[in-house]
Amino acid sequence: MRKKLIIIPLGVVLILGVAVGIYFSSFASFYATLNNVAVISGQNPSPYSFFAFYENGEYVEPEIIRPTSWPLSGQVQVTIGLNQGRRGFRFARQNAYVHILQPAPYVAVEVGTPVESILPQAFLSYACAVPDDTLFETEIITDLSGLTDSTGRHRIILSLNGAYFTSTLRVENTTPPNVVTANVTTGMGEAVFASSFITHLSDTSPSVTIQFAEGGEPDVFRVGEQQVSILATDYYGNEAVSRATLTVLPNTVPPRIVGARNIQLAIDGSAMFRLGVSAYDAFGRPIDFTVNSDGVDASTLGVYPVTYRAVDCCGNYTEVTVRVYVVAVDPEEVRARATEVLDRIIYDNMSQVEQARAIFNWVTANVGYAAGFEHRTVYESANQALVHRRGDCFVFYSISELLLTMAGIPNMRIDRVGGTSRHAWNLINPDDMGWHHFDTTPLVVRQIDRFMFTQTQAEEFTRIIHNAGQGRDYFTFDPSLYPEIVR
Repeated sequence: MRKKLIIIPLGVVLILGVAVGIYFSSFASFYATLNNVAVISGQNPSPYSFFAFYENGEYVEPEIIRPTSWPLSGQVQVTIGLNQGRRGFRFARQNAYVHILQPAPYVAVEVGTPVESILPQAFLSYACAVPDDTLFETEIITDLSGLTDSTGRHRIILSLNGAYFTSTLRVENTTPPNVVTANVTTGMGEAVFASSFITHLSDTSPSVTIQFAEGGEPDVFRVGEQQVSILATDYYGNEAVSRATLTVLPNTVPPRIVGARNIQLAIDGSAMFRLGVSAYDAFGRPIDFTVNSDGVDASTLGVYPVTYRAVDCCGNYTEVTVRVYVVAVDPEEVRARATEVLDRIIYDNMSQVEQARAIFNWVTANVGYAAGFEHRTVYESANQALVHRRGDCFVFYSISELLLTMAGIPNMRIDRVGGTSRHAWNLINPDDMGWHHFDTTPLVVRQIDRFMFTQTQAEEFTRIIHNAGQGRDYFTFDPSLYPEIVR
């Protein structure tokens, strides 16, 4: 069968050709440059966001052909279809990439960080992997002014390509204190504090604790140089360890020997020379001491020296010499007799002044004066007063000293200088009232009260006694040998 030939007039052909040329020329004149796009996870990109440049684009509508679903993060290739807007004719496909980013849980900055240095990209995970040709416009919406002045956590709002998201700005202090130290020189045994080594300290936290680091504490009793470690810990737990040198100078203060005193020893008796005696260095630490009692002959009456010697770690030493009186009486028996006297005359709640008056009254009422005794020791003379109830001035002095001492009243012996004979009496300082004269030896001059008299009274009594013909310089003594006496 023959095909029918259709003849189209030339004019119609020309009109159709022009129309088709115009239609296709409109697509040929469209030009689009695609860029990559960054989005927040969970937000789909707009197909229009891929266009960086349009020309004659009012007739073109883009659509995302692939993918049809989006992952939570990562880089995804995207196919964009370009459609003719009026007729829905797809005439081109182009590819681009979508970078899906997760908001960072937080961004940590150091306290004091300038807010202008905080970049919004820091709040997006893996933002550094996004290429430069990507639409990636970020902005911090929240005003950060003052937020980095102190530590804390702040919820802030940001945007990526116009889409909002939130994150946390964590302002921390992780910088240890800035510490500058200097060496220290100190005397042996003097207290040294960790802060003594610090010349400069700066930190942004409210407080800084300074202490010696574990194992870095100095030994202030070790002469010479040693390294010390100083630990500075700020309010947030940041630590800085610094080192310095401590130089300990030798000690030059001699030690003390306490409790060494004269000993009354009964003939053929034995003495415990260390009993009640101790020695200490200049810092109050107990140290050992030696006792030299080689010269004591307990089988022979007499007075013997005993020397105590203490030496500290620096070679400083102290020696104290006391006397051992080997006597013909048993000191413990004498003290027992004296205790019986005190139990009868001393009562509870009595002041030391009242106790001293009671002792004065008992001695002057119970011991009579008798001359011609051989002066040996306080215990022998006190025993004379307690057993025989008579004696000379040394007996009166001795029984007064024993009773006063056993009662706990401070006292000491005082001796006459000049005069026609020797004389001894007591000085006492009861209740810390100051030193006063105390003389229990009987006098012919009755108007003189010799219980706790002052130095002014002693001078007046001396004149009265001299005028009464009872001797001169009765209460005259060398004041340089005694403490100041109340006038």
